[in-house]
Amino acid sequence: MSINLNRTEYKLLYIEDNEATRLVTTMFLEPYFSSIVEATNGREALKLYEEERPDIIISDIEMPQMNGLEFSKKIREKDKKTPIIITTAYTSVEYLLEAVTLKLIKYINKPLKESDLIEALDVAFRELESKNPSLVQLNKILFYDTFNHILTSKGELIHLSSSESKLLDILIKNRDRIVSYTEIEHYIWEDRYMSFDSLRSLVLKTRKLVGKSVIQNISKTGYKIKLYE
Repeated sequence: MSINLNRTEYKLLYIEDNEATRLVTTMFLEPYFSSIVEATNGREALKLYEEERPDIIISDIEMPQMNGLEFSKKIREKDKKTPIIITTAYTSVEYLLEAVTLKLIKYINKPLKESDLIEALDVAFRELESKNPSLVQLNKILFYDTFNHILTSKGELIHLSSSESKLLDILIKNRDRIVSYTEIEHYIWEDRYMSFDSLRSLVLKTRKLVGKSVIQNISKTGYKIKLYE
């Protein structure tokens, strides 16, 4: 994790209707931003968004007047790039699918943990700086969320095993080059022995989900991913 604790160049819009939660979380977040604008519901937040043009948005889902997902949809109608982090006390497949559709940075469960917030901020900062989105398109209908490790096709969630997800992660992270067999072994199998048959089996299973043309085999060297253009 590469977050800079002295970072102060970004403005945050934080939306949370619970006053105690908002106070504690704002105190934690203050060192990371030049300023923090607070709202208690989606309608108030929309007005502040237009006035303040924040760099990053953190919003709760369950709020009066307009919930966090409705607010995010309104933002995405005209702004596809500002990183949005969603917090919620509820977990559901529907929420995860909404997160992918709206290109949200992270879906964080409550009660909020500092480690989860820092991880989400790190991704948001890197996305702002590198313009390297966490949502990657594999083909016309297939998308992979590298932060939440979610694969979707036409809005439907596709189940990935831990190893399949890790294989996509390392290939996408190194999308501009060939990833060697040894690198894949260390990343997925760690200290365990990886037979070549095990790797071939994993690649075969993953290809069935994403398509053979997406994961390319470079003979006697490794694998390379080909993203949709």
